Amino acid sequence: MDKLRNFIGLVMLVIVVSACATTSKTSTASKSFSDDLSEFRPEVDTINMDESELSNQFRETKENISPENDVTSTINEKLEILAENNAETKYVNGYAIQIYSGSSSSDAYAARDTAMNLLPEIKTTVEYQQPVYKVRVGSFTERLEVQRTLLKLKPEFPGAISVPTRIRVN
Repeated sequence: MDKLRNFIGLVMLVIVVSACATTSKTSTASKSFSDDLSEFRPEVDTINMDESELSNQFRETKENISPENDVTSTINEKLEILAENNAETKYVNGYAIQIYSGSSSSDAYAARDTAMNLLPEIKTTVEYQQPVYKVRVGSFTERLEVQRTLLKLKPEFPGAISVPTRIRVN
């Protein structure tokens, strides 16, 4: 058993010593290396060419080639189907900002008037679902638009939130 341990230890020692042995490093400074490939490039004498030769570097064809696979009709059919589907769509999913929710109609209309003064370009509505009045500002399709408007309303309405809604498409 001791002989086996000694043998394994000797093998490990040989591996460690051989791994730590210094190797001769090659220096790239002593060898010359060149990236110059200009000797392989074709030379074109453009100085002695006239303009007609320079403009007609491509071969000319006398035959008229028409396209074999015209997809215009297929694309037009798909676009018509898409237009029909869009015409059938009456609502899209979107967002509105709810600035008031409560049972007081006077508070709801006061909040609506304040919101209309802050943002006159955005439609503000009062919805009544018995017994709750909800005041909602805008109808947005993108979340980024909602966040921008919400930042404008937060100082006046700290409880304002973004709510999902369905937007009627004209």
